[in-house]
Amino acid sequence: MTCLKTVRSVCKKWNALSKKWFFFGKAKQFLGFMMMDSRVCSLRFDLRKDLVVEPPSIKQVSILDQIEVSKIFHSDGLLLCIIKNDTTRLLVWNPYLEQTRWIQPRHNFHILDCYAIGHDKNRKHKILRFVDDFLPVENVVFGYEIYDFSLDSWRVLDVTPDWDI
Repeated sequence: MTCLKTVRSVCKKWNALSKKWFFFGKAKQFLGFMMMDSRVCSLRFDLRKDLVVEPPSIKQVSILDQIEVSKIFHSDGLLLCIIKNDTTRLLVWNPYLEQTRWIQPRHNFHILDCYAIGHDKNRKHKILRFVDDFLPVENVVFGYEIYDFSLDSWRVLDVTPDWDI
């Protein structure tokens, strides 16, 4: 998140949550997410310079406590969770609205797939998947897919990049 004003103007619920999680009077707080032991945890600490900094508060996210996660990616307030040992779905979590969304693949996911989450110029969220060919000798990407949240579907990109991952 780059602008708290933008978050607060989305809706009344986001406004209330942003005040609760980010500002307590004049005390500025940082809220982020991290992984510990395959679990998603929230990380919160005080950003005030004039006071003794307290140790950060790290708490497991209860809405995701039944899920083992291998990787997380964050963009624009959404958290993309790659589920450990699960090739049939991804999880996207909106911590501000406390909503989750399961994403099904066109074909099963693989542990070596790479992901990115973001949005297009119209602010429509997307997931980019680099589909690996799984050759042990050389890690060559042979396909790219984009998941469009608004269409709830994947599409294959027909590109030949002039770079390696």
